[in-house]
Amino acid sequence: MKSQPIVKLISVAAAIAALGSSGDARACGGFFCSQAQPVNQAAERIVFADNGDGTVTAVIQIMYEGPSENFSWLLPISTVPEGDDIKLASDIGFQRLQQATNPNYSLTVTIEGTCKSASTSAGASGTFAATGATGSGGAIGGPSVNDGGVTVEASGVVGRFEWTVISLDESLENPAEVAEIWLEDNGYDVTPEAPALIAPYLMEGMYLLALRLTKGADTGSIRPIVLTYDAALPMIPIKLTAVAANDDMGVMTWLLSDARGVPANYLSLELNEARINWFNAAPTYNDVVNAAADEAGGQGFVTEYADTTTTLGAAIWTPNDDAVWQNFQSGLSQSFDQMFMQAFYTYGGWDGFWDAVQDTVVLPDDIAFEDFQLCPNCYAGRFEFSPSAFVTALEEGVITPMRDMQTLFDDSGYVTRLYTTMSAGDMTLDPLFTFNDDLDTLSNRHVAERIIECNPDIEVSDAPWRIEFPQGGVIRGTAQDAITGTWPEATQDQPANIRITQQSDTGEGNVVEDNAETIFQALDAYNAELGLPGSGSGSGSGGSSSSTTTSSSGTGRTGSTGSDGPGANSSSDSGGCSISQAGNTARPLWFAASVLGLGLLAARRRRTRVRR
Repeated sequence: MKSQPIVKLISVAAAIAALGSSGDARACGGFFCSQAQPVNQAAERIVFADNGDGTVTAVIQIMYEGPSENFSWLLPISTVPEGDDIKLASDIGFQRLQQATNPNYSLTVTIEGTCKSASTSAGASGTFAATGATGSGGAIGGPSVNDGGVTVEASGVVGRFEWTVISLDESLENPAEVAEIWLEDNGYDVTPEAPALIAPYLMEGMYLLALRLTKGADTGSIRPIVLTYDAALPMIPIKLTAVAANDDMGVMTWLLSDARGVPANYLSLELNEARINWFNAAPTYNDVVNAAADEAGGQGFVTEYADTTTTLGAAIWTPNDDAVWQNFQSGLSQSFDQMFMQAFYTYGGWDGFWDAVQDTVVLPDDIAFEDFQLCPNCYAGRFEFSPSAFVTALEEGVITPMRDMQTLFDDSGYVTRLYTTMSAGDMTLDPLFTFNDDLDTLSNRHVAERIIECNPDIEVSDAPWRIEFPQGGVIRGTAQDAITGTWPEATQDQPANIRITQQSDTGEGNVVEDNAETIFQALDAYNAELGLPGSGSGSGSGGSSSSTTTSSSGTGRTGSTGSDGPGANSSSDSGGCSISQAGNTARPLWFAASVLGLGLLAARRRRTRVRR
């Protein structure tokens, strides 16, 4: 087994380039499960932080469906973790992060000309948001050699996870089969497909990190993991996912460094805004991303947000969170019941809360812990615990992971959010990311202007309108379209990408496909066919306006940091695709993100590929 970081050769823009001797940071990995209880992977969310010292920290969200005793997770890594290189993170942190960086589509309303009834309202306009949000370490033992060619390099416990890092002897003819035998002998569920999928990583000399739940732990203890290891650039071993991926599985990643992050060996996608329903962006956004990914052969990412990390200074752990925690700690003089119930109402939904309870609260023999979880108030006066031990457990397992996740962003200068969807057949190339100083910031707020085209013969409520898109182009419609939120079906025949580029660590990128002219001409043709009265023009300037009204109701988030920055919070608990408007509850379109998995075989969707 190599003791030095690995060199990985990757094709970038049809060229083979060596990335350097420190290897690539790989996050996510594979779920292994029994055939009787297969595991299916929905999606994944990952944070990669370039630490500037030859290491990368990856925060990886794990999602698992199945019996807790069958949970096991593998991740190929380039170096053996030490000390607190393996820690716990928080799903709440991911939710808040996603909410703060979600794409946000809004319309401002301008009244052009004079309508018959000046008192008539220009109609409702809104702002819509859409997308695609116990212990810090463990004892590490020294290497121990297995006679079968497997070396246990390190092991420990973090939260409710037991973890082991193994290496395979370089002289083995088939290290993947040997690893499979070792995993099965040590209680890990492994599918028949596993050896073929992990073989390429083991042949490169990578170590294998294996995690499983400790005895007695349930799936509620599965939470994101933080890993720090030697690496040159972040990489996702997506090929491991092909067996378990759902069709159009969401892949969302945040890249932290001192410059904007870009996909190095995948394409960069710029969405055609005319295909998004600006009256109700939530249900359509993910469909547009799916189509855009299809046009890129299933291997492209949309850049949804790129800015300095100061815009996310309180996105994960807020000053209010800190004040509430300090206040809770000062209440040690309360009764057991009072203190516990305060903690329950404040932190009961946070990662690690029930693990902390299980470690510190003593219940009578006739009360099952599961019953206590369902109704703590029902057993008031019948349980006991040490307040100081309870506070310590909460600090270590609930509070610290949130603070650490915020610190990861605070210690970086720049954050980029990338998103795509992929199906099993697309996962033939591990996405590699790099950083580019030459690219500008990119807001997650997209604002288009809806112009009501008035004339003295019609009332405002009956007037046609046009929407001028930020990227250029104009689309027209009727008053009824705006009332019902109907978007022209003709736009679905247009390309989903206005532009596709291949990025690298310098420059503005090479244009692979530019559909702007095609899209603008299609919009002009559609507008002409409508034959609507009014003063709207084609895809140029869109005409001038005489009086202006702007509405920003229903932004889908609060705590705005400015017109170009993301809000601190969102109305959607789960983040992702959301819309906030009176009487309308959004359905999330992001799939709760997870690590890469092995399990059910998913059929490949048909692709229209782009030449590179």
